[in-house]
Amino acid sequence: MFRNLRLIAAGLALLAASASAQVKFNELFVSHIGTDDREFIEVRGTPGTPLTGYMILVVEGDSTSSFGAMDVAIDLSAGVIGANGLYTVGSSTVVPAVNQVVTGTGTPPNANLFENGTDTFYLIETTNVAGVLANLGLDLRIGGMGTVTTLTTDPAITIRDLVGLSDGGASDVIFDSALTFQDGTFLPAGVVRCGDAPFAWNTQLLDFDFIPTVGYIDVSPTTANPNCSLTLGTAYCFGDGSGLACPCANNSTVGNGEGCLNSLGTGGKVTAAGTASISADTAVLTGTGMPNSSALYFQGTNQQGAGLGVVFGDGLRCAGGAVVRLGTKNNVAGTSAYPAVGDPSISVRGLITAPGIRTYQCWYRNAAAFCTASTFNLSNGLEITWGA
Repeated sequence: MFRNLRLIAAGLALLAASASAQVKFNELFVSHIGTDDREFIEVRGTPGTPLTGYMILVVEGDSTSSFGAMDVAIDLSAGVIGANGLYTVGSSTVVPAVNQVVTGTGTPPNANLFENGTDTFYLIETTNVAGVLANLGLDLRIGGMGTVTTLTTDPAITIRDLVGLSDGGASDVIFDSALTFQDGTFLPAGVVRCGDAPFAWNTQLLDFDFIPTVGYIDVSPTTANPNCSLTLGTAYCFGDGSGLACPCANNSTVGNGEGCLNSLGTGGKVTAAGTASISADTAVLTGTGMPNSSALYFQGTNQQGAGLGVVFGDGLRCAGGAVVRLGTKNNVAGTSAYPAVGDPSISVRGLITAPGIRTYQCWYRNAAAFCTASTFNLSNGLEITWGA
């Protein structure tokens, strides 16, 4: 009975947090040709969601500047997600017009809202907006060193999303394990999420000069993003009870395509985007729906239990055979990805030298007393066919 009560409580907590959890970055455009007077940041969410307590923060990662300092803090509290599912903040000269105009500290005030350098961008929800604003210009690194900020430890702050943009500086840092983008040896003009589920970050970057360019995406403030058509793999081994039952009747919702429920009332989910080609590998695995804990991405050569999985910890083991540990990441806002900047590609780390099928899964720590005596759970499985 107590187990069922825990599951019910987890479900109620999920319902209460569902609107907040759906608000994410959608498009960031921070640098372009000429005077940077068309910069903007866009978030997406359920239409009608109030943004009370939401803020966009930028933490300096350029080692030659105010390293670790909060350079920008934008309060979104007066905003509401529009009928189009978007809310956009930026310069007064952005076309179409943004929902919330932001001014910079320089001249003219509608330009250079964001620095052209390595930065980490955060979307947070806080119960203390004034307290966050009081830290503007201060070093947020824990103990004034390292790559972890106080944003991850402040009880008044929940990180809803984060992403890093790098200009390739040798000593620059992206904080809090944010997924990082770089355009060759240059700072990207911006990044954008896919317009189709699961709304992963598009591997193509925004165009710098407003001239349609092959391999880049046109800027699209206040309008829907293009679909990626880059979703990789076939998901299997869901923790929804449609196949093998989860160990504590902690089944996720049928159709969500995720693993068995964890103590947060969500199931871990692994997806992939990019190109699964040994000679041109851009594949990225993304895990969502997990606690803010460690997450191990691993590769197998077959599907466990004929695709249904086998009970393992609080979830199901889906990927088996010859297993390769790709990398361990720290979840922030319940999500992480492999590879990040500086990591070997999946094909290199996974020792894939010939076309063929591989299976993937994410094992993650869930320390709360919830289901079995184990303190871990797993995502669904994902099968990817690799080409030359």
